Amino acid sequence: MNLGGIDFNISAAIDFLLKLAPAASIIAAIIAARITFRNNRRLNAETIAKNHYREMLELFLKNSDVLYLGANRDSYSRLKADLQAYRRYRMLFTVMCFAMQELYLAMDLKHEKNWEQMIRVFILFFKWLIISETDYPPFLHGTLDRQFLTFMFATAREYEPPWASMDISRNVAR
Repeated sequence: MNLGGIDFNISAAIDFLLKLAPAASIIAAIIAARITFRNNRRLNAETIAKNHYREMLELFLKNSDVLYLGANRDSYSRLKADLQAYRRYRMLFTVMCFAMQELYLAMDLKHEKNWEQMIRVFILFFKWLIISETDYPPFLHGTLDRQFLTFMFATAREYEPPWASMDISRNVAR
């Protein structure tokens, strides 16, 4: 067959495509496997992050008396005076950092705005600790992912926790 001056043999073209079919199916299988692997990895990361979140919530509930002592600048300074309570508060901060970092890295926060807001709320429990360079010195920043660290500092500087104005810490029984 002649198509505009080019000889075209249909049987040769079909033969060529039949030879390419196994390679094309292998390439398609590899692409499908990578997509499946990526989706499974994302789902596993979300599951792990949500497990850390549940563990963090349990600790927060058990230590809510200390958690609310850091609600505002005045109550935070009183918290620092009580060494045992301050150590518990720092332990809760460490647990929060790693749990929220797991969620931050696992979730697509552009599409999951509710998770982004939840992460911000938990960061705000530790606002005064985060913005204090003496209590949270720069050499400790290396333990966290740089993106999450930037998000955490921006949240602590830009937002004010609603419970800070209520001074809940005065009403918490010791």
